[in-house]
Amino acid sequence: MNNALRRQWPILSVYTGIILAVIAIIWIDFRVGAVTLALSVLWAFVLRYRLTDSQAGWLRIRRRRVDLTMLAALGVALLILALVVPAFRG
Repeated sequence: MNNALRRQWPILSVYTGIILAVIAIIWIDFRVGAVTLALSVLWAFVLRYRLTDSQAGWLRIRRRRVDLTMLAALGVALLILALVVPAFRG
């Protein structure tokens, strides 16, 4: 089991970023968490681009081109929205 988890380090690193983003949204600030979430998706894009299909493990869902297109579009869109949404002053 330990070897199987070791091979899945790409998706586990992305999940760690997502968990940190949720924690940041709850305890720090929405914008910090949203930027962290966008960076986690962009990190998944970098990993999917750099690693082979067998090395990517569970990060590989579809064909490489489809994965890269979707991750890049989602990551950039999340980053833009995180930076554009006005801060709540309540």
